[in-house]
Amino acid sequence: MNLYPTPHFKRKLKQRIKTKPSLQLKIKQKLELLIEKSDNPALRLHKLKGKRINQYSIHIESNLRITFFKEGKNYILTDLITHDQY
Repeated sequence: MNLYPTPHFKRKLKQRIKTKPSLQLKIKQKLELLIEKSDNPALRLHKLKGKRINQYSIHIESNLRITFFKEGKNYILTDLITHDQY
């Protein structure tokens, strides 16, 4: 599996890390876990509904999530949002 961040995701990541630098390591660890073992319960991986029906989400911390969609064996990272923003 490979990760491909969208430009939107990169912008959101940069903004979040700027306000909370400790997130960088947490996000890196969760993305590595997603690649190595996507069924790990720590990710809280689940398929989304509504306007994001073709996307999935993983838990980063408290209310923060990464959304993505699967394209073959690749993960396209689309957003870094709070649970309330889905």
